[in-house]
Amino acid sequence: MKKSGFEFEDHTADVQARCWGINLEDAFAQTAYALMATITPDLKKISKNVSKTFKVTSEDKEALLFDFLSEFLFYFDVEGLVFNEINITSINKKNDQYELTVILLGEEFNKEIHEIGTEVKAITYSFMKIEEKDNYIEIRIVFDI
Repeated sequence: MKKSGFEFEDHTADVQARCWGINLEDAFAQTAYALMATITPDLKKISKNVSKTFKVTSEDKEALLFDFLSEFLFYFDVEGLVFNEINITSINKKNDQYELTVILLGEEFNKEIHEIGTEVKAITYSFMKIEEKDNYIEIRIVFDI
């Protein structure tokens, strides 16, 4: 198995992904790549013209993942942005809260350049699972389409 990555799994009505990484930051980034690949399947067609940085704070890891991925839907729905470089600089626990900081590189979606994938309506908690294994973190997530 590669050190990090994602794959799509069968789901009756939505998109389900299994993502993994060598640490929590890496695994979270892979979930974002899976989300972006759902929206526009060929991430190599995205140029790095726009940079965005944001922080998310939540009460637990699951809520942090939910809020983190929801930001991507916001950027796509409101600003029309897609990303193919996702650098999570940190995930820290401070005072019973988890905080994530990320730097994104991408560009505005252009249907003349980018493949049109599947519209994602929402991130869901249904079937969400974050497992810390011996040498890696595995995340399972479902995107509502």
